[in-house]
Parts: sequence; C-alpha cells; structure tokens
Amino acid sequence: MTKRIILTLCLFGAIAFAKPYDIDLAHSSVDFEVKHLSLSKVNGNFDEFSGKVDVDPQTKTINALEGEISIASINTKNQKRDAHLNANDFFDSKKFPKAKFVMTKHEGNKIYGNLTFKNITKPVVFDIEVNGPAQNPMNKKEFMALDIQGVILRKDFDIGSSTGDMIVSNEVKISIQLEVYAK
Repeated sequence: MTKRIILTLCLFGAIAFAKPYDIDLAHSSVDFEVKHLSLSKVNGNFDEFSGKVDVDPQTKTINALEGEISIASINTKNQKRDAHLNANDFFDSKKFPKAKFVMTKHEGNKIYGNLTFKNITKPVVFDIEVNGPAQNPMNKKEFMALDIQGVILRKDFDIGSSTGDMIVSNEVKISIQLEVYAK
C-alpha cells in the first residue's frame, strides 16, 4: 500500500509541476546543414514554424514536444536553390506543405519521436539540452531554452532521391533552438 501511495504522489508531483510553454519565435530557429560537392557546407532554415512544449521546470523533463514547419518557408539565402528545393524532386511543397515532429519519449539527454516529411514518417532520436528555468530581466516572465541536435537521412523521406550524395549529402544535420515562456 505504501508503494502505491508513493507512486501516486510522484506521478501527481510530476503532473503538478509540468506546464505548457509558448515558443518565442523571435528567439528560436529550425536550421539544417548539408554538404555540397562532398566538401563545402550549405546552411538553411525554415522561417515559418510552430510547436507545443510541455516541460517540468524542476526536473527539466519534457512531457510533450511537437512541432511543424512550413516547407515553402525554406531559406538557404539563394532564391533559385530555394525554388528547386520546393519543387517535386525535393520537398514537393505544393503537395506536402508541412513537415511534423511528435516526441514520444524524453530520456536523459535524448528525445525520441516521429518525424514526417512528404507523408513518410520515421522514428528519430535527437540530442537535447534543457536550460533554465530563469526569469527574463526585461519582461519578468519565466523562460527556458531547448537545444535540439541530430542527423537525419534525406532519402529516408524521399527528399531529392535522384540527387547523388556527392552533390548533396544524404546526411542532414538538424539544429533547433527554442526559447520558451511559461504560459
């Protein structure tokens, strides 16, 4: 009986301290990096994204994390390349306008989840660093920072499958920075 009470109190405590946070889009980013011609790097980001975060600020445990990007908002600082990336042979953004991530588990410094591009969903694992909570000295609101890093294979999602790895690497480094504020 005592074990049941302790378990119930622990579960209640985790739920009591967990809370939703709003993403501060002005201080957050969804970035990526690929190799071009096997030597140089091309960086880009998605200018339009949204998400939901539920975190326990005391234990820094992520209870829920999901996000969505607008594919057409891809930005590599080259309009011609961005137009090609939105075309049918890469992201096909007219047919598949959004990509989505839904976390399934947070364990240690890893988050596990399902990533969907072009209606293809694959399990992924990303490294995560959770910082905070702290109080923003300007607006006095509680905030936290999430640093998410990982690697995916673009061909797993049928992105540029006919483009050779020497032209654009199959490996895509993902870097997501989120500054989140308590609701």
